Amino acid sequence: MPRPVKFHLEGVFKNIITQPLGWMYAQEGVRVGTMALPTFHAMGIFLQIFIPLYVGYTQVLFAPSHIPVVPTSNLTIEAAAATKCLHMVCVPAFLEMWSQEEAAVAYLRQMKSVVFGGGPLAEAIGNKLVDQGRSLIYFTLDRSNNPEPGVHIHSCYGATEFGGINEVSDMDDLSDWSYVKFSSHVDTRLIPQHDEDNSFELVFVVSDDHKPFELNSEIDGKPAYRTKDLVVRHPFKPDLWKFVGRLDDQIILLNGEKTNPGPMEGEIVKCPIVHYAVMFGRERNQTGVLIELEEGANYLCRTKEGRLKAIEEIWPFVERANQTSPTHSRLEKQTIILVDPARPLPRTPKGTIPRSAALKLYASDIEEMYLDLEKDSSTTDGIQPPQSWDSTEDIEAWISRGVQNLLGREVNVAGDLFQQGMDSLTATMLLRMLKSTLHASSDSKVQFAATKINQQTIFGKPTVRQLAQLVFQLAKNGDTTVDPVVEALQSIRAMIEKYDAEWPRQEAREIQPVKKERVVVTGTTGGLGSHLLAQLLENDVVEKVWAMNRKSSKGNREREVASFEDKLLDLNLLKSEKLVFVDTDLEDPKLGLSDETYDEIRREATVIIHNAWQVNFNLSLQSFEPSIRGARNLLDLAFHSTAPSGLPRFAFASSISVAGFAGPGRQLSEVSVTPEMAATSIGYGQSKLVTEKLLESARNSGLQTCTVRLGQLTGDARSGAWTTTDWVPSLIGSSVSIGCLPKAIGTVSWLPLDVAAHSVIDTCTTRDKELPPVIHTSHPRPVPWVDIMNAFSASLVPRTNSQLPVVRFGEWNKLVIEAAASFKGSEGDRYKRFPSTKIQSTVDGMVLADDELRSREEVGNVESGGTVRLNTAVAEEFSQVLKTTPELGKEHVQKWTDYWGSKGLFI
Repeated sequence: MPRPVKFHLEGVFKNIITQPLGWMYAQEGVRVGTMALPTFHAMGIFLQIFIPLYVGYTQVLFAPSHIPVVPTSNLTIEAAAATKCLHMVCVPAFLEMWSQEEAAVAYLRQMKSVVFGGGPLAEAIGNKLVDQGRSLIYFTLDRSNNPEPGVHIHSCYGATEFGGINEVSDMDDLSDWSYVKFSSHVDTRLIPQHDEDNSFELVFVVSDDHKPFELNSEIDGKPAYRTKDLVVRHPFKPDLWKFVGRLDDQIILLNGEKTNPGPMEGEIVKCPIVHYAVMFGRERNQTGVLIELEEGANYLCRTKEGRLKAIEEIWPFVERANQTSPTHSRLEKQTIILVDPARPLPRTPKGTIPRSAALKLYASDIEEMYLDLEKDSSTTDGIQPPQSWDSTEDIEAWISRGVQNLLGREVNVAGDLFQQGMDSLTATMLLRMLKSTLHASSDSKVQFAATKINQQTIFGKPTVRQLAQLVFQLAKNGDTTVDPVVEALQSIRAMIEKYDAEWPRQEAREIQPVKKERVVVTGTTGGLGSHLLAQLLENDVVEKVWAMNRKSSKGNREREVASFEDKLLDLNLLKSEKLVFVDTDLEDPKLGLSDETYDEIRREATVIIHNAWQVNFNLSLQSFEPSIRGARNLLDLAFHSTAPSGLPRFAFASSISVAGFAGPGRQLSEVSVTPEMAATSIGYGQSKLVTEKLLESARNSGLQTCTVRLGQLTGDARSGAWTTTDWVPSLIGSSVSIGCLPKAIGTVSWLPLDVAAHSVIDTCTTRDKELPPVIHTSHPRPVPWVDIMNAFSASLVPRTNSQLPVVRFGEWNKLVIEAAASFKGSEGDRYKRFPSTKIQSTVDGMVLADDELRSREEVGNVESGGTVRLNTAVAEEFSQVLKTTPELGKEHVQKWTDYWGSKGLFI
């Protein structure tokens, strides 16, 4: 049954009567065709009843009769023509039918506007309609100078819960028909989803001119309605937005990468024999798609040969969808499931497909497909297994052939595969090839080797040669004989040796004192980077800032605006004359810069803050080599400086992870770290250690360098904006769902983002002291973990109705695992309710560390959860802001929970 929505008089005026669409029709003699709209839907009620009562436009409806006229595309276009409608509002299905009829298109071209709503219109259909008469594509109400216009179609966006909210009449370019411009009478907020599409969730906040009928969230202390609709910004027109799907439709793969299925499904349904396409893949290694064929093509589903023929006919459209999507979203032929005509996909009253119901109906088919995929040998078709499992050369040649088949080109067997085009999807496919071939061997040892490799194996051994040596060892001995820590240490030392060489020699020259700072900062669209940029732009000592980020199809200014909006920073700062956005490729020796820009920075820069780094905790050290190479290229830029003030100071944002995972209860001073410590860390931490060592050598060669080791950073002290995907909010989200919070031994030294940024800038711009070799950004006054949890308990009362008890970490973890296992909803809803289960291995590690600290009766000055305690004595000498920052307490926690609530963490 449809869910009831309560209307109130205030909302009728603010949400319906004032919506721009109705007032566009308020012209004498103008007739508006609304006969195609179903009156039992909100769009029909709004445009047929409420709005014309107040606006006064003349609408055209079918004549009343004891048997109501059922609107069809033919009856609608005939009625519109007979009554000379200048405007019409319809559903997308009618436009699709009219696009195939020349007479209908000819009439539609004479209309001032054709507005559609209630669902998406296929891009191919919309483009076909607006392309009619490309001699003039600009929207105007005066057609006297527009003899051959295209069809003026416009998307109308709205909902029962909040009315209509987009402008229509001032959309000047018909090629933008699929975009909407939000009306100025609504307070629109956009929540970044941090995906490759750069999409945002659309939220409406209560304002003086707009008050949604339903409110389900809170933004900045104001009631709001979260639509769960995802939009992307127009590439060139920042006021225009396109809908690309639903938040609850978004597919989050097992590795955390996101796919918005809407655009891909839109490409697939362009195939003439395809009726609907529904993608899936949540918490899997790769995506798949359910495809329902057009009625006339259903006969193909009767036989295996027919199904193969159908897939071949569909495949070019799937390939087109793959080309326009992130690489991790790509579909394979083996992941296409054709819908059984005897089990058609379910429909809503609007005729759309309810995704969750469709996936539930085909759950067993999907599960079977993934099981078949594990055993699938198609990735080995035409790829002969090694002639001998006793030869590393044969195994290497076999893996090389397989990789070349997957990537479509030859690869360097000693080179990192992830630098040669491999991604998470092709890694999954390579794993399938390895396992299926090993399983197929008649040798039991080789078969057993298949059970010892997984996807992490591909990330950990990212070259053909390394994989071949591993498979050889497994096939011969059933296990590897290499100590992983020893192997990691060897890799770290080799990487240091590779890049720690040939530092430029310095010639003596006269140095002038720095009067104003000119700062290069990399990686400004993340958490710390955004705060660094904001504070540099506010700082009177700084007169110029180069914001360096990798080139993006979305545009770095747009990405920065989105980041500032998400972190509630002042957008006006981005209009500063100090700011220069620079697209960069750090792997290039000249950073991908023009000669002019490179030379400008050499002449002027006084400080370089290197904050950009690849963030992927699955990858090995070798796969971080591009980041290490980029750091070396930046160091070379600093050495080649011709600035009158001498070589610029160079600060590098390192990580607490360089200290490794040797055990809980440790402390680390602001000194050099040994490779032996980092050998127990992950590839990310090891890559940071290598770069720290490069800075040490550069310092010995005359460059002032500073390694900034970052501890756990929180939302900033002013707004509390702390990304909901971090581990702390994940724990709190699960705590709300199970009704208790985790208790851990020890203290926390979490530091607000803005204080961390201040500390970095203070250190770099303090000119009366030599730049220190190492500083730590961690809270100088740790507070007990249990105090923070008690503060969370109090701040969550409005959401939980009572204070949550704090229970031992191990017990809490067990409760979360049990609750998640017994949860009856969808996988997506399960992860929303128990977000800590996404990082279960991390949580398990924290529990083990807590148990060890308890067994040692460590209750004093140790960091909770097994983290290293970072000492901050040196950093405090340079930054009064850090030295005097208040202890974390109730005010901080309240801001965090308010921010997380505004981002939908608590459901």
